[in-house]
Amino acid sequence: MEQSKVQEAEKMKETDPVPPMKAEEPNAACVSALDMILKSLMRTTMFSCDLAITLYPLAHQRFIQDYLAHLYHLFLNKLSLVTEENGGVSEILINVLEILKSWNSHLQFDDLVKMNCTRCKMNTDYPPQPSFGIIIVANSLRETKSAFEDLTFERILKVIKINSMIPCKTEGCEKLSYVDHIIPKLPSVFTIALEWENNETGEEILATTSVLATEIDISKIYKYEGESPHTKYNLVSMVCSHGDQYACVAYENNGWVSYFPSEQQVIGDWGSVLNTFIRLNMRPEILFFENDMQRKTIVNAQINTPSDVKFTLVQKWHTLQIFLFCLLPQS
Repeated sequence: MEQSKVQEAEKMKETDPVPPMKAEEPNAACVSALDMILKSLMRTTMFSCDLAITLYPLAHQRFIQDYLAHLYHLFLNKLSLVTEENGGVSEILINVLEILKSWNSHLQFDDLVKMNCTRCKMNTDYPPQPSFGIIIVANSLRETKSAFEDLTFERILKVIKINSMIPCKTEGCEKLSYVDHIIPKLPSVFTIALEWENNETGEEILATTSVLATEIDISKIYKYEGESPHTKYNLVSMVCSHGDQYACVAYENNGWVSYFPSEQQVIGDWGSVLNTFIRLNMRPEILFFENDMQRKTIVNAQINTPSDVKFTLVQKWHTLQIFLFCLLPQS
């Protein structure tokens, strides 16, 4: 190569350096889903299960927001590994709970599977599987409801769940048989995740969401072998897809409200929620149901705590805040 061309090439390297590699960032839809998952979780009383922080809910909510803000970079790092193809919104929730380990115990429970083989009559117990709830294909709700019009939401979930079959472990048998799903202990919050297609019509969205209910009895979905008689759960919040963005729909002050990235809207009763789904082409993807008795216990503790005890507890809580913030990873 001629000397002049060598010099010209060297000059180009100096004036036009190779741009530095950028770390892969999560897409906007994943970030929007993350924000609304956190907002939906904050609507459950599991974030207020410590008596001290139920005393002044607004101060508690501000602390939680600050706490989550300190952890936000960890959430984003997790999101960089999540795409819509490898799990979507439910996968984002699982990643969030892996970071918030002290809170995921409120949602996680053991799903015990037992099978009674219809051929060899052998009973088989399988190792318990940790679970946060049920993941179902959305169109299975409307298809099951169409086939069995009289079934309630709980019964439809049970039908969908028990439809799974596994082979018998007895050597030489291996017959496929239905299984029982058993829970020995109730979770504080029960989660239902709906997996949607991308092209549902308004009629299909209505046919699916009209199956949903705001109250469920978990003992009608699973075989419950625990001691607590309080098996009813109320729907408190939902993460809903809205085009390429997400929204939180939550029950507050005896009515439903929606939280979008830039605004809050009052919806009203449950019928209005269903109409909103159709009008805005919204799809509920994660539903958070909270144990009704636990919620009432926390609320009653807040109401009945004497003022002097409240003051002492709040002082201890402020001290705990400082300690927790010292433990947070630095961004």
